[in-house]
Amino acid sequence: MNFESQSFQPSAESMRIVEDCAKTLSPEDRSLSALHDSYIANHKSRIASDLDIARERVRQDSAVLEVGSVPLLFTAALSASNYNVTGIDIAPERYKTTIEKTGIAVIKCDIEREKLPFTDNSFDAIFFNELFEHLRINPIFTLSEVLRVMRPGGSLMLSSPNLRSLEGILNFLIRNRAFSCSGNTYAEYQKLERLGHMGHVREYTTREVIEFLENVGFVVVTVIYRGGFNAGVKQLMARLFPGLRPFVSYVAEKPRQ
Repeated sequence: MNFESQSFQPSAESMRIVEDCAKTLSPEDRSLSALHDSYIANHKSRIASDLDIARERVRQDSAVLEVGSVPLLFTAALSASNYNVTGIDIAPERYKTTIEKTGIAVIKCDIEREKLPFTDNSFDAIFFNELFEHLRINPIFTLSEVLRVMRPGGSLMLSSPNLRSLEGILNFLIRNRAFSCSGNTYAEYQKLERLGHMGHVREYTTREVIEFLENVGFVVVTVIYRGGFNAGVKQLMARLFPGLRPFVSYVAEKPRQ
């Protein structure tokens, strides 16, 4: 298994693609506009870094699935990068007009309760970014479905907050909180009522995610430590000790049998 650290900044090309795609996206309900704009502002750099990983590791024209598509920013960026992308989301109707305008296929599915609506071995690569920490019912069912629809030798790219990041350690030791980058527990569950889906149920260490994926049947081949901090001292610590960075991407494969 390889352990890598990504540059603190995404490539200029990926950032340009993401920013261009962001201009084409808008929710149906104007009451979601502030949430949409906040998401774009806070996550466009991370998504550009996701695109860097995709462009480095997944051949263009590959059939790829993005799980948790809305608000469509990464889905659109993958499509603009010549991937044959399909999105899955619990409520794609929130972006109905945008989906129709862009022509991107986004299918409605509750991944915690429903089987993925695809035949076995359908996709060359699957992106499961910033979702694992939200699963509250049965992650074994959900990730087993992801494994089922992936072709043998295909790649899973899963990203998640790093519980044992510098902020996670400080939260635990100083603030008496078991999160690395999330609000209080009540606020995370409150999102069920406000948005219809869960905030962070819990966050994980790299060992926990690797063990989980391998028990499901994946082979984890690369762990990429990502992201940085605003404060100079924290940024230096993250540079010297990549395992303290706030996010992790896991690259796993489906065995060829």
